[in-house]
Amino acid sequence: MIYRTGHQDVIVLPIAVHKAGEIMKSHGSSVVAALSIAATLAVAGCGADSTGSNSGVFGPGTGTTGTTIGTGTLPSGQVVLVRLGTDNLIQSDPPNYKKIWVALVTDTNGNPVAGATVTFALRSGSALDPGGYLKGRYILPPPPPFLPQEWQQMPSAGCANEDADFNDILGPTEDFNGNGLLDPPGVSGVNATGVSDSFGFAQATIAYPQNYATWAQLTLEARTGASGVTPATAAFVLPGLASDFSTLTVSPPFVLSPFGQSGSCADTL
Repeated sequence: MIYRTGHQDVIVLPIAVHKAGEIMKSHGSSVVAALSIAATLAVAGCGADSTGSNSGVFGPGTGTTGTTIGTGTLPSGQVVLVRLGTDNLIQSDPPNYKKIWVALVTDTNGNPVAGATVTFALRSGSALDPGGYLKGRYILPPPPPFLPQEWQQMPSAGCANEDADFNDILGPTEDFNGNGLLDPPGVSGVNATGVSDSFGFAQATIAYPQNYATWAQLTLEARTGASGVTPATAAFVLPGLASDFSTLTVSPPFVLSPFGQSGSCADTL
């Protein structure tokens, strides 16, 4: 069911339903279509943890929803291109997760540009991909033969990004749920700059509290150059560690949405 309340489009989904093919899908399919977030939360990384006790594949319900290419001109006058990319791994550093992205800086012939300073920023959304957040909870799966045997996300509402002008400043009409804050801005951080190496790569490390994983979508920006800058962007849902989904004897840190569990975007219940 989709309805509009004020400037928000809301998808309301029942919480206490276990029906494959409706709210939750098998691996390889999207798990929820989120309203004016205009993105599909792709299922990815359904395998086991990678080597190393503090890193692993990220779990279902998370992934990149879209990227754009950036351009800029260095002080030398050289025109460069910037692209963002990542893998399917995250690091667990309790109480946080860390996700690494890279910005690739090349010239117009595809050759890497070393020594370029790349500026990173996290936005709650953009005109191309407005972003948003989900309310709801995770529940245990039905018994076998139901697959996958992992915690299942049960969204109760999909809410549009309250930061309608994407400036991270609370405007007079933007606080739709009345908590005195903009949701979902401010739930994660990224290093301000990085310098490209000999292969043209500069690294961005995004850190965020584990309880926000899978509930918020953000946009990473990367830009370089002194003039004519168009940032590269990547919109994504904050991922959770695969082992946190598959350990059924312990609730995942993101078992409850930090934005609430009600079916309305007008409150924080």
